[in-house]
Amino acid sequence: MVVPSNPLTIDAHGNLSRVLPDGESSGKAVAGWLPAGARLAMAFGTLSADLFVSASNRSPEPAVLFYVTDDDPAGEEVERLIRTAGFEPVKAGGIGQSGRLEVGGDLHDLVVGPAEARSLTGTA
Repeated sequence: MVVPSNPLTIDAHGNLSRVLPDGESSGKAVAGWLPAGARLAMAFGTLSADLFVSASNRSPEPAVLFYVTDDDPAGEEVERLIRTAGFEPVKAGGIGQSGRLEVGGDLHDLVVGPAEARSLTGTA
């Protein structure tokens, strides 16, 4: 299962607010709802719609789309989907790190290339 969730709601005035308590990410919440053995990756909620469109298929250096997962097969599948969407996938950690991808997280709405992304995530 690939979840693009951001734990947000919009009020009648168009203001966004989180629906989960501080410190709780949608990744942890969704993982708690799934049956044992379910595969989970969080991706595609990292960029707002306008950035998703403008940053896809960037050349000569592709833009990164971050994802998180604790499951290697789920990671392989989400990487394939991310590449199909025109981005370079970079894993930002396990599901416990999903808050980094959500609105307010340090990787949300961040358009960077692979080298900078790997520096931000501490991956080689």
